[in-house]
Amino acid sequence: MKATKKRASMRIFPAGKKKCVWMEAGVVSYKLCDNNFDCSTCSYDHGMQDKVARHKAAAVMQPVPAAPEKFNETWVEKMMQFPANRRQCRYMITGEVGRKICPSAYECGTCSFDQMMQERLQAEILPVNARTQESGFELAEDFYYHEGHAWAKPEYGGRVRVGLDDFAQKLLGKLGRIELPNIGQEVKQGEVGLQVRRNGKAAKVLSPMDGIVSHVNYKLQNQPGLANESPYENGWLFTIEPTRLRKNLKGLYYGQEARNFINEEREKLFAMANEDFSVAADGGVSVEDISQELEGENWAKFIKTFLKT
Repeated sequence: MKATKKRASMRIFPAGKKKCVWMEAGVVSYKLCDNNFDCSTCSYDHGMQDKVARHKAAAVMQPVPAAPEKFNETWVEKMMQFPANRRQCRYMITGEVGRKICPSAYECGTCSFDQMMQERLQAEILPVNARTQESGFELAEDFYYHEGHAWAKPEYGGRVRVGLDDFAQKLLGKLGRIELPNIGQEVKQGEVGLQVRRNGKAAKVLSPMDGIVSHVNYKLQNQPGLANESPYENGWLFTIEPTRLRKNLKGLYYGQEARNFINEEREKLFAMANEDFSVAADGGVSVEDISQELEGENWAKFIKTFLKT
């Protein structure tokens, strides 16, 4: 009996993981956060909120609860019963700030501190931890890649930052203009999310994720070349609040799959170039040499093939 209690009391936290707020509040015995503490887009939080609401409605109809273990309080209600020094702001829980007590009953949408943090984190350019070269193209580690050569990077708060990968920027060539979506606009995975222009010709780029645009990189309006010079950092395109994060990520390339994908795309690119321009894939020719040859109908053909538009 004692051994059973001991096993039940053990709490094993994988590296880099933190307790879900429902566990922090003591409503559930064990649950790790897998959505960067962005409860507004968390399917688990939504399900738990619905469960509590159903149990409260049932309690009104049946004063004596049939099952005492049913959840009768949300994590917010439980947390607000704690003394002030335990009502940690979500940015304190995640380690973004050293100490901050929640002043607004966890109504983050109306909290001025939360809004300030959101604005700072949305605009902040996060450094790329590691890069690899694959068949002459640079890949950023821990990024997800869409078949249309846009990347997606989940960040703090559940947001996802979006940009063009190195293959796309090299194929497109030096950009003259980038037409970004509007803040508040809905984008969908595999559908057109923005448009770029080169030498008066337009190319559409597919969004790698479903969601609502929350921030755009205004620097690209006057400096579209940033997408060529720094595709994974300064040249990012926009951030979104995802609506189907987990499902969308399953449809993207990551890690070794991304490297295999780029290898296959490189072979396809040089095969097309060899056919159209008599360029040998093993003759020391770079992708920049190919992109310089692309004009008019040829450019449109290659863009349609590789950007899937």
